[in-house]
Amino acid sequence: MKILNVIDIPWFSGVTSYALESSAGLAGLGHKIFFAGVRDGLPLKIALEKGFNVFEIASRKNPLIYKSFAVLKKVIDEEEIDIVNAHTGSSHFIAYLASLFTKRKFCLVRTKSDAGLPKKSFLYKHTHKVIAVSESVRKSYMNIGVLPGHVATIYQGIKIPAHSIKIPAANYIGIIGRLDPVKGHNVFLEAASLALKRYPDAKFLIAGKEENIKYSDLRRLAEERHIETSIQFCGFVENARDFMERCSLGIIASLGSEAVSRVLLEWMSLGKPVVSTSVGCIPEILEKDYLVPPNDPAALSKKMTDMIADKNKLAAAGSRNFEIVNDRFRFENFISKTENIFYETIKSNTY
Repeated sequence: MKILNVIDIPWFSGVTSYALESSAGLAGLGHKIFFAGVRDGLPLKIALEKGFNVFEIASRKNPLIYKSFAVLKKVIDEEEIDIVNAHTGSSHFIAYLASLFTKRKFCLVRTKSDAGLPKKSFLYKHTHKVIAVSESVRKSYMNIGVLPGHVATIYQGIKIPAHSIKIPAANYIGIIGRLDPVKGHNVFLEAASLALKRYPDAKFLIAGKEENIKYSDLRRLAEERHIETSIQFCGFVENARDFMERCSLGIIASLGSEAVSRVLLEWMSLGKPVVSTSVGCIPEILEKDYLVPPNDPAALSKKMTDMIADKNKLAAAGSRNFEIVNDRFRFENFISKTENIFYETIKSNTY
């Protein structure tokens, strides 16, 4: 198959990760991958580094964005594209415009891998398949009238590392991800201050790239709670696995988002126990015993301390997490299901 991905955002996100990971897997099966993206944007840059054929289109905030359909039309006709996979709402519309003018008849797929709720649109009558990254996303499409058979759930998968469950003796509790209000770092710190009353020797580790929050902001919050000596600010780490290996317990404190939670799969693939808020796709992956409500420091603190109180419980939870990922979320399954959906879509839409 020849597959053209359209992603008109310039930054790296869960949307970008899902698009690039699925494309890399499909390329490994011999399919030819193309990317249309924003000039100087990270998605296009990474796609080029991976050896994909790339084409420039306008950003979705550019008033000339609708002229981008001419670029898509040319690529579709000249490269004889089979699947156009739109990863944002605006790129979905551009791909539809292109379909009105192309000589080549292709299948239009909308992949939804962000947390925003879809809106009713005439576009879905002209879309051959919607790929949802979780059941919650799939149900949001059915809520706006898209037929169940028109939407397929494909969870992102992960490559499973060589596995050995290792829970450090020290109580190291870690959170990793971009510094953004939606990730709940303030809740994590408040929960840490409560947990330290029960386990004063515990250490709380924070890693991730500064975005809408600075490390100086988090240090100030820690100082206000008089817990700064128990917090390790690790900054951006190149190797998330090395950070996770240091931790006896992983935390996801997000207030929302998590349509795709790659960080959860990474923790679980290492056989690490995780406590998380019940947002996005997480309740579909992590067992309910390890979930807490979002924005509830007391509940998060209690769950953390109950977990670290029993090393056998930690190890058992980590082992179970590995089993879940190995059974349901392998990278190979992710790619195989995507390939099958694309083939089925082409087969069922003849012209």
